[in-house]
Amino acid sequence: MSSYKSVHDLIMLTHHIMLLTSLLIVAWSCNIAAVLGFSASSRLSHNKLHLITFDLDDTIFPIGPVVADANEAQLARLKAFGYTNANNDEIIKASKTIRTELREAGKVLSYTDLRKQSIKREIVRVTNFQTHQVDESVVDDVFDSWLAMRHESADKNLYDDCVDALEAIRQQHPDAVIGAITNGRGNPLYMPSVQHYFDFCVSGEDEHVFPKRKPDRGIYEAALDTFFNMRGDSIIPEDNNLNWIHVGDDLANDVGASAVCVAKAIWLCTEDDELEADLPSWSTATTEELERRAKLNYSAKEYVSAKISNLTELETAVMNILTS
Repeated sequence: MSSYKSVHDLIMLTHHIMLLTSLLIVAWSCNIAAVLGFSASSRLSHNKLHLITFDLDDTIFPIGPVVADANEAQLARLKAFGYTNANNDEIIKASKTIRTELREAGKVLSYTDLRKQSIKREIVRVTNFQTHQVDESVVDDVFDSWLAMRHESADKNLYDDCVDALEAIRQQHPDAVIGAITNGRGNPLYMPSVQHYFDFCVSGEDEHVFPKRKPDRGIYEAALDTFFNMRGDSIIPEDNNLNWIHVGDDLANDVGASAVCVAKAIWLCTEDDELEADLPSWSTATTEELERRAKLNYSAKEYVSAKISNLTELETAVMNILTS
């Protein structure tokens, strides 16, 4: 009987020694992995999307018909105030004149103030008023009509695959923050079809951003500040690897500029984008500005993490980036 007990005790002792050894090996392995930066939690974090931001104009809707609709609303409002001879072509001409005057004076104006000043000059043109005689409340009213139609038309003209693409992002990456980064006055939070997908919008018109429009890194840093204020530092994994993807159609403004701030850039480029396009009638860009933009576009191509021709391809591109 004592012999059996001795054997039994020996077996149990051996079992405990083996179990203890296994635990020590596991603990040692975890420590080594943590030292080398290969912990399970940090490995998984590389596949988790923290932030995805979108350009707006020509990325989730075509800007041409949107501005055309907004300009028509602007003209209709001017005529409702009795300025029946008002003309959108004259307003565009005034905006170009104002841009030239500002450039020569070394000054910069927000797009909002530029449009308001252009509206004011059109009222002066059709009434022979002095500038100081123009009712500012009328100017504000006309501008508000323009802006309201901009949002209404943008919502109506969303690309056919836009909503489905945003839904896919929200479904596949439920913890990700979705934001918009735009130079202009468009804001998806005022667009009923997509407002529930977006968590924030940062504009180059915002007081804390202007005049740091794209491609200035300042607007992207403002977007990051907004993100961190929403989620706090706890959203970032231990290895400080922020998985941020920016989506846009402009090489200089969206790809190159966001890459400077460590975002992975998805370039939305349709076949039409590959061709040399004419400038829209309302553009106030100078030849020098266009030449500088062409150089920035060329240098930005090396920062393209993925290229898509439509938003249907977005989720696949996102997953390819996260798993690469």
